[in-house]
Amino acid sequence: MSGDRFNYYLKIIMNSTLEDLPLVNEQFENDPFISSAEAAELERVMNRQLNLFNRFSLKVVNSTTGREEIPPKSELDNFGNTSEFLGSENAFGIEWKVYGPTTGFANSPVKRWYFNRKIATLLNEILKDAVPGKVKDYFDYPPWIMGTPYAPGTLYMPINEIINLAIARGLIPDWDYLVARGLPKPLVDLIKAENLDSTL
Repeated sequence: MSGDRFNYYLKIIMNSTLEDLPLVNEQFENDPFISSAEAAELERVMNRQLNLFNRFSLKVVNSTTGREEIPPKSELDNFGNTSEFLGSENAFGIEWKVYGPTTGFANSPVKRWYFNRKIATLLNEILKDAVPGKVKDYFDYPPWIMGTPYAPGTLYMPINEIINLAIARGLIPDWDYLVARGLPKPLVDLIKAENLDSTL
């Protein structure tokens, strides 16, 4: 790992701003003079840099959605390359993006995560005081990154347990409240019986 090109990219990564890192990543991944082992090492260094930005609670604005995010967390990069996009499925009149964990998170008990931005936003608003650690935008995180450097301060809890906790604490009156707020009743019934993260 001592090639001139490798060292060149290494210096750039170490001196880049948060906004520059995705561009640097694209450059070295498309550089024919960088070996796959060198690219993997550069990616590891870049992830370490991103985690440093996380540690200082810096936030970025996703240029596509306009939403403020803790890096790395984006559908565009499969949530910091922690997730594999498996395709889209329709259920309850909603289009879901389906993700699975990458090999680094293969031990996760959740193997399929169903994500819809509108549903996640609604759940984030309704259940913000019941989620573990009171993390902002909890439902925007894939379950397998909870409690890792990709989602510091988080802890995974199945969604039906979070809702039961919210009801027990008096934060929401009952399960029907979710329907009144806009979630489809069949979806709420399924969450109550199972878990939206892994079943549709």
